Amino acid sequence: ALVRGAHWRSFLVKYPEANRMHKKMLALSSLCRARGNPPAVRRAIGRAQCNDAYWHGGFGGLYLPHPRGAVWRNLAIAERELRRGEPVVWEALDFDRDGHQEIWVHSQSFSAVVSPVRGASLEEFTRFDLELNLADTLTRRREAYHEDALDGQTNGQGLPPVDPETRALFAERVLPASLTLPSYVSGDYAPLHSWAAMAFQVGTTAETGVALECRAGGRVVHKRYEFAPGGELTVTLSWEPGAFPQDAVFTTELSLARRMELRCEPEAEVW
Repeated sequence: ALVRGAHWRSFLVKYPEANRMHKKMLALSSLCRARGNPPAVRRAIGRAQCNDAYWHGGFGGLYLPHPRGAVWRNLAIAERELRRGEPVVWEALDFDRDGHQEIWVHSQSFSAVVSPVRGASLEEFTRFDLELNLADTLTRRREAYHEDALDGQTNGQGLPPVDPETRALFAERVLPASLTLPSYVSGDYAPLHSWAAMAFQVGTTAETGVALECRAGGRVVHKRYEFAPGGELTVTLSWEPGAFPQDAVFTTELSLARRMELRCEPEAEVW
């Protein structure tokens, strides 16, 4: 009678990373049924339902990258089989069931989800050849046990850093020129402006691939995603520099699950 706990669904609210895995699994499960329940696909989806990766406990759970990676790997295997021979297409739907529409772009080679209301960030980018969601990272949050772990510490150890905004691929900010890499890594900074949580207007075009044109009002930034059928991604960014101090720095942050080679034109400094 003295033990009280919250419902498991609360984890899906606090940790959108868990919610995205869960809703992707449900979407593929429905698609699998619609296409005759191929046994190999159903087995992969079953493996992706392993509960430990979806929640957080004293043993790690969601915070451990290898259980999350295993879920995304099996989701990639399932979707690759379901989409064999498909061209690159897009659809608008409330993918993560948060009350806002996302853009789901997919082909026989990849699957990507862009969130217009959260900075038009790329919240999933699964490459089937890699069996990897390149956006499979976790936002650093304050947990109740962090302060408990410091009780009795005498070595001056501080609380672990937290992220000011949710991690994703292509989160744009303008930073002061005085900001150092250690301060940026620690999350202990204030951007001059951030579009990471701002709603964007998104338009779509489709030729040989799918292009998303994303624009934010006010201090205008324009972001264009170009998804090729084979999974290649080109992102073009433009902004109004006159709205900020002359020495301010425009940035886009990519929270990648694996180190990747970035080709920047023109050349850019990479932290």
